Amino acid sequence: MRRNTISAFRYSPSGKGRPQVLLIGNGLERTEGQPDWDALLDALVCPGRAPLTQAEREALPFPLLYQLLSTPDPAPARLEPEDVTAEEQRLAKALALLESRSNPLLDRLPQLGADHILSTNYSYCLEKAFYRRLDFSYGAARSGKRFSLLPPEEAKRELSYRLHTGYLAKNADRSPVGLWHIHGETTVPRGVVVGHDRYGRLLSRMVRVCESETVHSLETEARPFRSWPELFLFGDVYVLGQGFALCEHDLWWLLRRKQRERYADGTVYFYDNEDPAQPKTALRNRLLLAHGVRLNPDLDRVPGDYAAFYHAALDRIGAQIRDSRV
Repeated sequence: MRRNTISAFRYSPSGKGRPQVLLIGNGLERTEGQPDWDALLDALVCPGRAPLTQAEREALPFPLLYQLLSTPDPAPARLEPEDVTAEEQRLAKALALLESRSNPLLDRLPQLGADHILSTNYSYCLEKAFYRRLDFSYGAARSGKRFSLLPPEEAKRELSYRLHTGYLAKNADRSPVGLWHIHGETTVPRGVVVGHDRYGRLLSRMVRVCESETVHSLETEARPFRSWPELFLFGDVYVLGQGFALCEHDLWWLLRRKQRERYADGTVYFYDNEDPAQPKTALRNRLLLAHGVRLNPDLDRVPGDYAAFYHAALDRIGAQIRDSRV
């Protein structure tokens, strides 16, 4: 476990100097030849299960859709160990379909100067933007860049639900940046958050971590945070290419916790090019506003041109991060 990041990632618990955090999703990857979502779903289907229509797939939140597709039909009252093993093998096969390569949007991330980048994506496209020559599908590459926010005496290998463990990279200005797969990564199928049971397990761990940490607003000295949920709670968070699906209970819980937490700090900025007049988008936006999120601040939509919008959003985010350093 790498130790040289413990002293590097120290932040003010409030005001200037708080963490600058970017949260990205599939929107920044989907232009680079990733397999069609339906192809991934097909790879998850348990043999013998009747296929679902496209309308049925779209009607179910993904965590429940995954549980349905991955469960034998007829479903037993209790899954046997071999059923669970077979499910994990299908999940590993589906994850292996994902490509890990950068693109012009991801290439801009090192220039932003963020302290941490959280990704809900399973692939290593994010890492490729920072490490051109490393292949993170190999364990040696991952081990060489892995770090923990915990002090050395507490750090341990997190096999799944990695709340304290990320990958260390450097921004264009040589400042350290932590890269985090908050919903898991392709090489660790058992840690990938897909079904509702895994969302529940992740959330339960997040609750315990947040309750165990005490940060007082009267603190004046910079301090190290110990997990990515803390970085979310106490930092400025810029969301781009991540749609905040209503089924992502962990992220919605963090939004409300950040809004209600007595000692939390920072603002969440959400950048989105979807048509706000669409009913689903309008409802989600109302929910985001109710959670204290700022929508597209000082930025106009670019209808139908996601690349142009994302580039404009990256310009804006970079400027905000630079302003936070003053």
